Amino acid sequence: MSQVETTPHEIEGRWKWPNWGRGPYDALSSVMLGPPFEGNLELDIEIDGEPWHLEVRYSKSGFAPRLSDGINVERLYEWDLVGRGRGERKASFNISPRFPNMRHWETGDPVNLPWENQVGEVDGVDVEFHTSNIEPERGLELLPAFYAAVFEHAGERIHSSYFREQPHSASRMWAYERYVRIRREWAEKLSSAGVLQKVAHYLSDLEGVKAELHIDNEEVINHQNRLFLDPTSASKLLPGHTFGRKFEIYQLKNPDAVSKDHPSYHPKVEVLVNKSNNDGEAWAWADRHKVTEQIEETLLNALHWEDIPLGPDGNGVYIADDHFDAVARDDLVELYEDPTPRLEAKSDHLLLTTLRDMGETPQAVTETVATDGGSTIDDLVDQLGKHPATIYRAIEDLDDILELDQGDVSFRARKYRDELRALVESAEYAIGSYADRMQHLMGLADHVAESSPFQQWLAENGAELDFDDGGNPKRMRIDTVLSQLRADSFENVTTIAAEALEKWSKSGNDPTILRGAELTWKTPGGGNETGFVGAVADR
Repeated sequence: MSQVETTPHEIEGRWKWPNWGRGPYDALSSVMLGPPFEGNLELDIEIDGEPWHLEVRYSKSGFAPRLSDGINVERLYEWDLVGRGRGERKASFNISPRFPNMRHWETGDPVNLPWENQVGEVDGVDVEFHTSNIEPERGLELLPAFYAAVFEHAGERIHSSYFREQPHSASRMWAYERYVRIRREWAEKLSSAGVLQKVAHYLSDLEGVKAELHIDNEEVINHQNRLFLDPTSASKLLPGHTFGRKFEIYQLKNPDAVSKDHPSYHPKVEVLVNKSNNDGEAWAWADRHKVTEQIEETLLNALHWEDIPLGPDGNGVYIADDHFDAVARDDLVELYEDPTPRLEAKSDHLLLTTLRDMGETPQAVTETVATDGGSTIDDLVDQLGKHPATIYRAIEDLDDILELDQGDVSFRARKYRDELRALVESAEYAIGSYADRMQHLMGLADHVAESSPFQQWLAENGAELDFDDGGNPKRMRIDTVLSQLRADSFENVTTIAAEALEKWSKSGNDPTILRGAELTWKTPGGGNETGFVGAVADR
């Protein structure tokens, strides 16, 4: 199975070099200040066969010069090297001096920069970078090429190693985004299937996470639909992920203003890792490969979870533009099972268990809160004609699905409210039929529904069990990647099958009956495999 190659969009950060003191900064200042450039220069250059238009200009820093600088100015300059390549390829570099005991140009107060703590009490240069549609490593190659082009144009020589060595380990990134562009019809499927909404929906049932969903379909579907995830949310969705991120589907506000043949008629699907989603913390430049991996895994897994083909092999899903080539990648991204069905199973199990044991007053409270979206204790007393103590006892009985906060009653998870509201407002509504429906959705026969150990196992493993006409187990499906190799990183299918038999037996059932049922699971290679539960457990 092939997978599409993602492409970078915006990347921002800061490189630090103490290697040559202030040499690169001072050399550029000596060339650019005064005639013939007077601080500004434009030239067209070619780097590795690619044309670039380069602008060099200065801006005033907030730093006072040292007495030893011997210059009669209030504040030091900073130098901006701004390159524009083909299409929307851009690379901007701000070169600024660093030295011990830096002072504010106006107040004379010490400037609180991390340079001395990170690098030491030494002279050096700091380069803030912002690139668009350029791989991170390519940006690091363009800086010395731009820099050298200025001196070549001026007919001056420079130190050959300037900016051609790896930056200091204290160098940081604080924004990194990659994207693919998909055909509008597929993007609408992505929106209607609701991977953003689904992830946000199920995270709402987890403690310790922070996520925000922003939907903007005002002008057009998918104009700017975004899901913000903190690091904990990301780790709940994808194993080993540590960076917060934004997942976005972005469509032009008026895409019909361009031709249907133009790439921008179709939306981008993007993932951005930045400081704001990581508690305001930047990360090491040296971690860029790890961040790339997590961005690409997020992007491709989200498409995968909605059954959108990942390969660009003539299926019409991906649309090439000036920077996104819509080609197959050489190294495959790790694909994981969709975590949301497992979370859904856990939620359904909790709701089912609560509703089956519900008395008259708790049922009435549940119905009222579901239709109102939320209520107060006083409202429930008035509407149901019950004593406040009775209402409080009912809410206490419903503690798993309802929460009470300073007199306000609401559902702990929006999922519960949405499911119950739809049923309460339907003509055939009955709380008992809801429990029956939940039981059916979980694939449980009546006698299994009462067997909590096995029911819990089904919920925890996202498994479904079908029964024959006689009520005996016929087929079990697990939407999880399982391996037959015990040394593999995936869960072992033999262990899972043995656990199923154990939980079935502990629930008071004959294990021989389940041993004859078919078990189907996903394999690490992307396919499915089937075997009898007993035979698989005995391997």
